Amino acid sequence: MGFLIAVVIVAVSLMGFDQNHSDAQSMVNSELNYGLVWYGREGNFERAVVDQPNRYFDPNKPTIIFIHGWMPDQAGDPPTFMVEFEGHSGDTSYTLDVARAWIEDGWNVGIFYWHPFSDEELVWVAEDKIWTPDEAAGMRFRDADGNYHTEGAPSASVSELLLEAYLDAMKDISGAEIRIAGHSLGNQLAVNLTAELIKDAETGDIPKKLIPSRIALLDPFWSPFPKTYLDGLETGEFIQQEIEQILLPNGVLVEWYHSSWLTESTMIREDIPKLKTQIVYAELDPAYCGLLNQVCKHDGAWHLYFLSYDSPPPPECIPDDASEFCQPSGENGPMASTSNSRIAEMMKLPYYWIQEVGPDGVDAVSYTHLTLPTIRRGWS
Repeated sequence: MGFLIAVVIVAVSLMGFDQNHSDAQSMVNSELNYGLVWYGREGNFERAVVDQPNRYFDPNKPTIIFIHGWMPDQAGDPPTFMVEFEGHSGDTSYTLDVARAWIEDGWNVGIFYWHPFSDEELVWVAEDKIWTPDEAAGMRFRDADGNYHTEGAPSASVSELLLEAYLDAMKDISGAEIRIAGHSLGNQLAVNLTAELIKDAETGDIPKKLIPSRIALLDPFWSPFPKTYLDGLETGEFIQQEIEQILLPNGVLVEWYHSSWLTESTMIREDIPKLKTQIVYAELDPAYCGLLNQVCKHDGAWHLYFLSYDSPPPPECIPDDASEFCQPSGENGPMASTSNSRIAEMMKLPYYWIQEVGPDGVDAVSYTHLTLPTIRRGWS
């Protein structure tokens, strides 16, 4: 076996999980509501409106945009950064602003909402809408009462709607960094948006400053079915091509955090190991969720990513084969607060990173880094 590396990270003590509860009530009604929303502290928000100033957006600041994923039966409860967690005993709960540290550090923090389109009983129906408005369900949308509507539906795909919203909001951006974080199906939007921006910049249609410098794929999902609208490719195959052929050659940093059994289908394609060698791949274990609560673990990928910005980068260490102790390597492991230069360095290393639960299950968390040829967990 190749040599084993681990990292230690101190995480926020999250003793359990209930579910997200949206306080963005203006996002839910019988009308079609989607688009980019900028956030302030404690869940305060303001929609992005073309050519209008926004109290929570400053074009001179760095920017992170979160793109949510599939939301079955949740059109009336879209995610915000105010996340409610349940206490370990089950009789208490508390709410954390998982974007607080970013905002206090001077970032613009936004969410691209497409929940009326992603509220479908079948995940691949929502996935179709990312790429085309012409599949069987078209661009129908769902209201908070669970009713589907086609009247007033857009004639463009969600990817096209995202690109338009992004260009409208970010046209005057001059901040030091743009980062896109896509959860679940939202990873496809994050990658495709970045690829389209690169292509537009190459033709001179937009300035290069609009290209994101870093994207995070947070427990990403790709359905294992060929798509006619992608010339017979599966969505995962197409996304991998965009990463390898467009994003990486243009210097975009790519992180992939896997956290649940719900996305195991993304791991089975034979070319997945090739992708992992070119990006930063880490397996998270949101231990506060409980083993069988895979929905919580799935959501935990984006919860932990945003929360981790409030902590220093996780220090890396190398286990000593002769003892149970881990010897610090002097380097950092992957997470939101890890520097871009370190992420770029890690993308060239032959390792992936596996989080291990600390002695109390939550407060002390570690990553274990393994050489890629050694352990093929999830795709062997």
